[in-house]
Amino acid sequence: MRVHALPRVQPVAQQPVCLMVEESLPGVDHRQLRRMLQQAGLKTSMPRLKVLEMLCLASLQGGGISSRLLHERLVEAGEPLSLVSVRQVLGRMVDSGLVVAQGGSRFCLAPAWESTISPQRPRSSSAA
Repeated sequence: MRVHALPRVQPVAQQPVCLMVEESLPGVDHRQLRRMLQQAGLKTSMPRLKVLEMLCLASLQGGGISSRLLHERLVEAGEPLSLVSVRQVLGRMVDSGLVVAQGGSRFCLAPAWESTISPQRPRSSSAA
């Protein structure tokens, strides 16, 4: 019986795929998201912040988003939320009046809240 040696393979160093709230997707001020959740009567949690962030970005791009697409974008961004969790968060946001269900599992920010979001401006690095 012959034994063949396998070529040595260099191990690949895995880097964590975790986003902090302040380091996540550009475009929306996270303090603003926290205020929106609090004013809607919801506690601030990472899943709610992330779902709200995606909804705000969809709103800035001109429309709603399906729960499945929202989940896919969160997964692509490295957020470990299940589709069930995303739908539960959306349901609570609808109950609070922060989000409107458009039918066909599409969601958008309620019109009263859309006017409160604004794109985050890049911070200046110069000292004034």
